[in-house]
Amino acid sequence: MRISNNIRRVLLLFGLLLVPRGALADSYANCPVEPTSTPIAPGETFSGSNCKLNTDGDVDSFVFSGTTGETYQLAVAINGAAPTNMCLTLFNPSRVQIFSGCTIVGAGVVSVVTDQKLTATGTYTMDITETSSATLNYGVSLERLFPFPKDAQLVPKLGQSVAGDITPLTDSDAFTFPSATTGTYRVTATMTSANSNLCMTVYFSDFTTAGSGCTIIGAGINIVQIDFTPTSAEAGTNMAFLSVAGNDSTATYNLEVSCLAGTCPPVTFPSCTLTDTLSYNATTSTLTMKFTVGNSLGTAANWSAWLTYADPQGTSLDTMQSLFSVSQPTQPNTTPPKSITKTFTGLSKEGTVGVLSTLSTPHLSTAKTEGIACSSLVQINTGTEP
Repeated sequence: MRISNNIRRVLLLFGLLLVPRGALADSYANCPVEPTSTPIAPGETFSGSNCKLNTDGDVDSFVFSGTTGETYQLAVAINGAAPTNMCLTLFNPSRVQIFSGCTIVGAGVVSVVTDQKLTATGTYTMDITETSSATLNYGVSLERLFPFPKDAQLVPKLGQSVAGDITPLTDSDAFTFPSATTGTYRVTATMTSANSNLCMTVYFSDFTTAGSGCTIIGAGINIVQIDFTPTSAEAGTNMAFLSVAGNDSTATYNLEVSCLAGTCPPVTFPSCTLTDTLSYNATTSTLTMKFTVGNSLGTAANWSAWLTYADPQGTSLDTMQSLFSVSQPTQPNTTPPKSITKTFTGLSKEGTVGVLSTLSTPHLSTAKTEGIACSSLVQINTGTEP
């Protein structure tokens, strides 16, 4: 069967997207030339040549959408030379200042980091300024701490080491894992580089703290280890949150969650199901798609499908057409998987056509697609016109 070039390109793209997040390099972006109300999403870091201040009147601003009760960590750090201090100010949706802090370059403090629990729903503004005219390059990041971030990586298995890296500066990593009252757990972060000290906080499911600590490179202590036994109110999903001390450098490390004593349930990955069977009625020019869709991902997913085809002789360009894109609820709506039939009319005999469909999870508070969880590509020969 002939597969169109569009299908080949899309398969390559989806193959990259299906690689686990932990296997990919951290994602960050350079700032626009002059950041003004630049959207910043939870889990996103800006760092690069355009992230700079030039005068004491220069204001670089970043905006994000927040909901009452959520807790976010905001971090900004001077990158390189620090001839003057830099400040971070946060305004709520009513444009009321709710936080302001500055570096203390003379004391070696070149970053500003704050955890903020939001008391209003709407758009928040982060302003970055300097106290006197000088060229300052910086990195800035935003992460949602609670509810736990959607981009957190699930620990693959108890007792299995996971490699991580914090780069560029102000970056942070979040890992989640299940816990039960029947077990005592140990979370260990071991530095594999010596750029700066590594800090880790472990949170219970109710966002109370199981423990926190940092390495002490100068004393030869390159690990952070936290032991805990959750109560019934604390058991469920835990999060290990890692960053560099001061959020002003980079680090690499290995993370491991182990069962120290008792009975600890195994890690189970969220799952989904997506299959498709095609049939074609040449008399009515109708393509029928019989999908089986199941969503146990723990969040609503975006279900999309595309039709791709080319003329049999290959004399015209490949065509790729969107069929639909709808929200697919999580369980119990599609658990167990259910059958959903969709049709596409007006499809002439185009030879071999393909239907590509995906289930993807959206990033909280943004329109971004965070990752493809399930995908399906099937083909059918519709015949050719005489």
